[in-house]
Amino acid sequence: MALAEAGIASGKRTFVPLGPASAWRWSVCVIVAVVAASATVARQHIAAENAPITPSLTDPYPGMTRPFDVTTLALPAPLVVERVLVQIGDRVHANDPLLLLDDGDARNTVAQLRFEAERAKTRVQQLERTVELLDRSINALIVPATEATAKLAIAQRNAENVPNRQAKDSPERAQAAYDQAIARERRIVQLVQNGVVARQELEDAQIAVRVAADDLAVARRASAAADALASAQVLQAQTQADLTIADQQRQRQERAGELAQARLQRTEAEAALDRAITRLGDLTVRATGDALVAEILVKAGDRRLAGAPLVKLATVNPMIVDVDVSPSLVNRLARGDAAIVRVGTSPVEYRGRIRTIAPLPGDAGAHTLEVEFDNPVADLLAGQTASVRLMARR
Repeated sequence: MALAEAGIASGKRTFVPLGPASAWRWSVCVIVAVVAASATVARQHIAAENAPITPSLTDPYPGMTRPFDVTTLALPAPLVVERVLVQIGDRVHANDPLLLLDDGDARNTVAQLRFEAERAKTRVQQLERTVELLDRSINALIVPATEATAKLAIAQRNAENVPNRQAKDSPERAQAAYDQAIARERRIVQLVQNGVVARQELEDAQIAVRVAADDLAVARRASAAADALASAQVLQAQTQADLTIADQQRQRQERAGELAQARLQRTEAEAALDRAITRLGDLTVRATGDALVAEILVKAGDRRLAGAPLVKLATVNPMIVDVDVSPSLVNRLARGDAAIVRVGTSPVEYRGRIRTIAPLPGDAGAHTLEVEFDNPVADLLAGQTASVRLMARR
């Protein structure tokens, strides 16, 4: 301390040697200062690398305004223009009426189709009743057919069992006569052996046995023939009933097929009638959206073919400006980037955005941009010059 005071008093710079503790503190301070400076420089470099590129507005580029879209409304069918409800330049909204049409052919078609639909409906009803009657008839024949066949067989059998003196003997009567002749023959044989009767009576008895045997055989054949005849008659009756049922079933199938076809024709006629009524009921041409009437291609009384254009509607909100930019600028732009649009000599600026960027240059080497901007009151019309400043990246 004495040396330091002496130096100050003499006015000369005097360096006082530091002690070990002071030197150590001084070194720590230097190191901390260096580290802090390095960290500050590093943060500045990182901030500079991560900082976004600030876009800036370019010089104005000339362009031309045009509608966002142009829609042409056409006739759906050959019709007559009855009345035009709008004028060129009118602002219209969705579903606003534009034209009234007249369709005399549609009215005639509706009347004809209504008649055909009613006739098809009547035809269906008639066939439904016919099929229903055939079903009832078939059901009425199928159930009693078997009962009738059985009753016929029983009746024929009962009729054959009734005695009839004018007809040949039944097998039972012939069998009884044959048995009687055999018994008589046996008695005659015993009497002949005992000498009671002559041998002539034995021969007569033997002849009677042969006759009875022949009558029995004939009766049996006749009975078999009668049974065969009865079976044939039963089969004939059954076959006739089956044929009747089969014929009615065939008729039923034919009528059912006609009924299905008639129902299809009725459905088609009703569908055609509905379409014709819809066509006749809506003969008003309406706007498809908010737009301006750009062109009217018909007048009242005109009759045009299907597909003929009627009205052109221009959508001017939003509006489009086509701008050509150089390849050096196009790489600094992207779809959706902001833009500032001025139309004509007006000082009003409209905020817009880049809608599309042509990926290939045109003949002059420039890329065409579509810049979209709002035109809510439709006060700007297409075909006007415009200047566009783009928000380009540096």
